[in-house]
This record gives sequence, structure tokens and C-alpha cells, in this order.
Amino acid sequence: MNNGEQNIVSAADMITSLFSNLDKKTLDQSGKLIDTWKRVVSKVRSSGRDYGEQLCAHTNPVQFEKGVLLVEADHPGWIQILQIYSKFILTGLQRAAPELGITTLSFKLKGSGAELCGKSYDEQVAEERRKIEKRYKKAYGEPEKNQVRKGQSLSSELQAKFDALKLSMEKAAEAEKGEGQ
Repeated sequence: MNNGEQNIVSAADMITSLFSNLDKKTLDQSGKLIDTWKRVVSKVRSSGRDYGEQLCAHTNPVQFEKGVLLVEADHPGWIQILQIYSKFILTGLQRAAPELGITTLSFKLKGSGAELCGKSYDEQVAEERRKIEKRYKKAYGEPEKNQVRKGQSLSSELQAKFDALKLSMEKAAEAEKGEGQ
């Protein structure tokens, strides 16, 4: 607030700005995804028991990224049923909407805060490594400069232990080859 002025924005302007960044293709895909989800899941049946309508009522697709569909359930029991029928559901989704490119289903409990990260495994590992290194440096400081580096020789005692270990591994590998023949 400047000089007693209030910045008031109409609800229409807020809604317009919220949806201005979404393109029609994304909206159409999300609508198709939800419709397809309901159509496929409603067909889940087993031993005369109809789980489909109940599953639709207690589960929702909440995020889709890189072929992974994240589904939210309001009770762990529904997640268990989803897991049991995941192959049926995934196949049904792939057949009903191949253009969406769904390759995997993932499940979360409502309110858990879990979400898809959108990063590859290697990116996640690299990020975790950076975090660990940062915590290490904060706790212990920079590594000492006089530590043994690649190309430097080891103490004779340590080198002897490594040589014995190498020899032991070679003998074990030869013994395995001998048993396999």
C-alpha cells in the first residue's frame, strides 16, 4: 500500500491472468486424460465385485510428466487396489489414448505432498551429491590438500593389502570359471 492506496484486482482479472499461460492443447489433453481415466477405471471388476465406480470416486489423476501419471487416492486401501489393477488400468489408458504417451502409473496418498520431480535419475543423483558435499564442507570444512590423489603412491602397507585383495579376487574368479565348465 502506497500513501493509503489499495491495490484491488477484480476476480475476472485474476482468473484471466491465471489461465492466460495455459494453451488450448494442454487443456484439451488434461480433459481427455481425466475422461479416459474415469472410463478405464470404472471398468475395474473382480470376482463379481465392481470396484470401478468406487475407484473413480476416491482417486484422481493429479500430475502427468514424461509419461508418468501420478494418481492421488484418499485412503491407502484404494492405492492398494490401484496397484493390484495397475497393469489393467495402464493398458486401458494406453489403448484409449495412445497420443498421451502414458508409460507408467505412480500413486500417492492425498495430502502427502508427493509429486513427480521431472528430473532424470542422473540429475537427482548429481543434486543429492551436491547437497551432501555442501553439508560435509559446512560440518568439516574443505578437504585437506595433503590427501592421496590419483597418480600418487600409497603407503607400502596399504599397497600390500590392495595387492592381496586383488590376488584373492582373481583366484575367486578363476575358481568360479572352473566350476562353471
